[in-house]
Amino acid sequence: MTTTNHRDTPPSLSPDDIIRLAQYHTTAPLHPFLLSPTSHQTLISHLHTLSPATVSQYTSSLLSLLSPSPSLSSLITPLIISYINLFNSHKIPHDRHSFKTLQLFSSHLDNIPITDLQLVSESIVNGFPQINSDPDEAQLLDLLPKCLHTVFNSDEIDKPRDTVNAVFDRVLEFNWSGVLLVKLVSIIREFQFIDKVRVRRFVAKVFDEMHRVELQDLPLLVYQLLVLASKGVNKREVIEGIIVFFGGKAGLEKGGSTIVREVEGTVLLHVNFAVKQDPSLGQEVLGLVRSDVLVIDHFVVGLLLSIARIRRYGENVMGTLKTALSTSYKDYKFSRHCKWLPDGLKKEYLQNAISTEAAVLRAVNESNYGREHIVPSIVQLGFVLLESVEEMSHQELDNTGLMGSQELGLQMLKSLFEVHDMARNEIIEQCKFRILSLKPEQSVAIVRLLGNLVKNYPHPILEYISHLKELLDYFGFMQSKVVSHLIDVLLPLIKFSHNLQDYIILVVRKAMFRQEDQVRLAAAGAIINLTIAERQFKQNKPCFYQESSSQASSSQVHEGPPVISNDLFKELSGLLQRCLYQQAKVKEVVYRGLLKLVLVDPLTAGEVFDFLLPHFLKFYKEVSTHGIFWVYLLAHPNAYMHTKKGFFVLYAHPAVSSCGQSAAFWSGQPDKRLTGV
Repeated sequence: MTTTNHRDTPPSLSPDDIIRLAQYHTTAPLHPFLLSPTSHQTLISHLHTLSPATVSQYTSSLLSLLSPSPSLSSLITPLIISYINLFNSHKIPHDRHSFKTLQLFSSHLDNIPITDLQLVSESIVNGFPQINSDPDEAQLLDLLPKCLHTVFNSDEIDKPRDTVNAVFDRVLEFNWSGVLLVKLVSIIREFQFIDKVRVRRFVAKVFDEMHRVELQDLPLLVYQLLVLASKGVNKREVIEGIIVFFGGKAGLEKGGSTIVREVEGTVLLHVNFAVKQDPSLGQEVLGLVRSDVLVIDHFVVGLLLSIARIRRYGENVMGTLKTALSTSYKDYKFSRHCKWLPDGLKKEYLQNAISTEAAVLRAVNESNYGREHIVPSIVQLGFVLLESVEEMSHQELDNTGLMGSQELGLQMLKSLFEVHDMARNEIIEQCKFRILSLKPEQSVAIVRLLGNLVKNYPHPILEYISHLKELLDYFGFMQSKVVSHLIDVLLPLIKFSHNLQDYIILVVRKAMFRQEDQVRLAAAGAIINLTIAERQFKQNKPCFYQESSSQASSSQVHEGPPVISNDLFKELSGLLQRCLYQQAKVKEVVYRGLLKLVLVDPLTAGEVFDFLLPHFLKFYKEVSTHGIFWVYLLAHPNAYMHTKKGFFVLYAHPAVSSCGQSAAFWSGQPDKRLTGV
């Protein structure tokens, strides 16, 4: 009898035998030892006797030999529970071998009894406190969704929903490490059987514990959350949580500022991509901002600018940002003039307006940290603000710390021009387009921006001379005040570009032949200002460099010696002569301009006198009943000391001019009959 039982017992297999058998496994029948129920205890005991590095290899080899079957549940259940316990207690390595082993276990879960699956689920959840810093420590969680899903759909137990909910409630009760949080978010989509209330609690807990996540893991986490939201899971809560976390002070306290900015930039890209895939997410963002639920901080501004890159949201985003700024200005203006509001509330309104401006500027300043895609949106917003109507006067803005919408737009575009080479061409092009297309009162602000760029960044601007020349081609079609202002702001560039100077002269020559009086007035002013600018450069060379010392570092390679003509006054004397035969207003511009020229450079007094004398002699006719008043050039002492004879400014009374117009010229000696003033 004993001999018979001994013959029926299959030969045992060692762990090495099982590993080798798995390596060379074919379609041959399974070894009898593996099918024998009496061998199960022995097979499981090997988990505790093998070296830690070999356990996963042995377990995966054993599982690969066993095809999924209910008849093997008596082996699989204790095997998986034993393996989970070893995994949770860190008695085996958490590596690619353990990951492969858990994947093999997943294919056997359907054949495990429901009561045993409950034990497996509990074992996985009990290991949460051991999941700390290594993502591989969370490998077991890949089994949890399938375990709970199988239990939820089972008819073998009463109230399976309650059973699953109880396990999920335990998940919510634990304190989550950053690694555990990221893993749970990645698998929560598979928990489709969980009710909405618990999902909402889950989302809330994610953002409560999000500060535990390492900086480098945040972009992946946000991406997973956005995927979750795009599936219809708590869209508003997800979007609001992301905005509050990254905008709040406590959100990103870890790491250096550069890393934080780069992480935020990656997050903005993820949001941009998610909104493209699911436009309703963009509506949630705009809805939250418009509802005043959120404080307008740098992240909100960056997020809106990122969404603005999507065509369908461009105008809405610009309108939302403009409204937010306008509202903050209006609230402060109202509080300032409201006598019954307490001072504390007035300060709060002021601080809110200042914070909103600071948020916009910070978003601009951080645009070169992985968020270059928002640069076109910044350009667009900058010009929108520059063209807007100021909510408050300059007096109301003084001593408040506020800039106002136009100054804010100017500073945005100025900062962008300095930092982003790729934005410069677009800014200059937009300046050109808007100066030509906007109403004069609006285009003045654009010209002011252009002047600011010329003053602070002349060398980078030199690369765009062709664009400026195209703008000057419309000299005769622009409003006179606008074109005069435009010429004034471009004049500093003639110190470095003789080509631009020649082009301005060419444009002005053409304008002098136009029929419109205002065009000729603007041309006369341009001639005078061009001449005065040349003299100023000669008289005060260091000053211009000091004013434009804040150059972008990349622009220094363009710096070269100033280019100044030898004598622009002589070169333009022909044009000036033509001005003296124009209407009285044109001549008045020339007279006043020549006076300024002599005040700037007294050495030109003789040239100016020689220029004006023939003109004066042609029109002057003495009338004895009227006197002629001589005025010393007291504004500049050197004007009198230039020669032994001295120079004087003579204003002829209108009655003594043969043409009935005022005239002016410089003379060498006063007549004794004339009254000195």
